[in-house]
Amino acid sequence: MSGRFDARAVIVTGASSGIGRATAERLASEGASLCLVAAPADDAPLGEFATTLRERGTEVVGLAADVGEEATADRAVAETIGAFGRLDALASNAGIAYWGDAVDAPVEEFDHTFRVNVRGMYLMVRAVARVMRERGGGRIACTASTASYFGEELQATYNASKGAVMQLARSMALDLAPHGIAVNAVAPGWVDTPANAAIVVDPAQWSKHRTHIPMDRAAQPAEIAAVIAFLLSDDASYLCGAVVTADGGMTAGFRTSDWEAVERPVAIRRRAATGSAA
Repeated sequence: MSGRFDARAVIVTGASSGIGRATAERLASEGASLCLVAAPADDAPLGEFATTLRERGTEVVGLAADVGEEATADRAVAETIGAFGRLDALASNAGIAYWGDAVDAPVEEFDHTFRVNVRGMYLMVRAVARVMRERGGGRIACTASTASYFGEELQATYNASKGAVMQLARSMALDLAPHGIAVNAVAPGWVDTPANAAIVVDPAQWSKHRTHIPMDRAAQPAEIAAVIAFLLSDDASYLCGAVVTADGGMTAGFRTSDWEAVERPVAIRRRAATGSAA
């Protein structure tokens, strides 16, 4: 790796698994010192991951706390500066999703989703930006989603929250650019993370989704981490308020050829072979 983050300190939220963990690994491989933030329930895996990175030579501090609490963002900033003497970048990645009918889902699911995905991101970006403003600038990457652009069934709360994330990133970019702080976002499509594993490995379910992906696969977390690392690096020096879509072509349009993702029922195959409509 190029060492783009040598002597730089970065906060990564949602760092115990999936895209957040892959982002931390990518940044560490390029020389960053890291403050890893994850939910209280992920304290054990976060600690194990932090230990693994330290054994590889990365300077790491960890914080298992609720990103929806204002104090969490302040603690993350304080621990980063206390440990490394600086704060250069933020990968605001923490997020959750509930699957359920929009009418019947408990309102508590809506509140929790917005608390983590939107309030948590706002609090973290705000706390980091206050320090960056005094120190002459920095870079922030927010994890949005293709759900920021369009809806999906059974995902009303998640879709709404990710639409808010995209607009939050753009709006914060406008306010913070005069202070030398660049805010951008990545919008992943399907990613092979623990949260999506049950769908990706089930041919009956996955066939309904992969037909919308021209590249015909889910992303690996490391592929999204590479985009986030780019957004946090000097290589993205003229990006401000940008949303980089990383979705295997899903939002570009649909392929209609060669999509027998699962074998069709026998009766349908027979009709196709004979040209019969009955």
